[in-house]
Amino acid sequence: MDLLIMVGGGALCLLLLAASLGMIVLSDSPFAARLSRHRRIVEVAPRSDRRARVEKALQRIGAVAGRGSLDGAERASLRTKLVRAGFYAERAAEAFFAIRVVTAVALGLLAILALLVMRPPSPLISLLLVLTATGAGLYLPNLLLQQRIKERTFALKIGLPDAVDLMVVCLEAGGTLSSGMQRVQSEFLDLHPVISEHFSVALAEMQAGSSRADALTRLAERAGSDEVTGLMTMLVQSEALGASVAQTLRVFAEQTRQARYLEAEKKAAELPVKLSIPLVLFIFPALMTVIFTPLIIRIMRVLLTT
Repeated sequence: MDLLIMVGGGALCLLLLAASLGMIVLSDSPFAARLSRHRRIVEVAPRSDRRARVEKALQRIGAVAGRGSLDGAERASLRTKLVRAGFYAERAAEAFFAIRVVTAVALGLLAILALLVMRPPSPLISLLLVLTATGAGLYLPNLLLQQRIKERTFALKIGLPDAVDLMVVCLEAGGTLSSGMQRVQSEFLDLHPVISEHFSVALAEMQAGSSRADALTRLAERAGSDEVTGLMTMLVQSEALGASVAQTLRVFAEQTRQARYLEAEKKAAELPVKLSIPLVLFIFPALMTVIFTPLIIRIMRVLLTT
């Protein structure tokens, strides 16, 4: 019994540790970002030191456990995914790999605890359950990362037409493309924080000495969205050819809105087909039960009385 308590407590501690480390290292809460803009930030030295120690520990674990898996193209691919998810730290790949390892070990220990309690008859089943739990813990952070990338890509798709319209207004008022991007970055902090974040990084690169074309190209790579890639390509080509940037943005905004409208029409057309599944599986049987139950009861009464 003491062994079960020790194993269970250790597994729970590891699982909670993985979750807390992920929140500490890979967190960029929009609420915290908005709150920090409206209050004075006071840095607390012990807290920053504790976070630095946690980050260093994660980086060491990830570097050791991911040796051979975090080199070359694989590390570059993981780094790209983390940047698209909003994690810009230099050693974010090592930290992410360390979180995967800790989560896998925690779920494996929980599976061992469950097996000690249930005591399955076959050792093969026990081994299979432990391997399944460990594999789930290893790939669960990947699933969460992919979900975050999808959410940010969808947020870009939703807010991009509004950002383009604001840039058109700034350009037609006599501003430059950089000033229009700066205006979007400041105005969309609360409305579309993902777009504001990408524009902020691009503006920082321009201020650091990067050319506008290179900054826009890297913005498209970080975003990972077809709409953003198309917009940045149009801006780079318009600047290279000397075309009107305002007119280009206006045409792009109109095309983007039209694409969203067509997608909404497509989803509306698919709705009756999708509704037929719950209708057949749930609503129709319940309706038939309500209609035919009194009839069946009457027939049974007639048959039993005769």
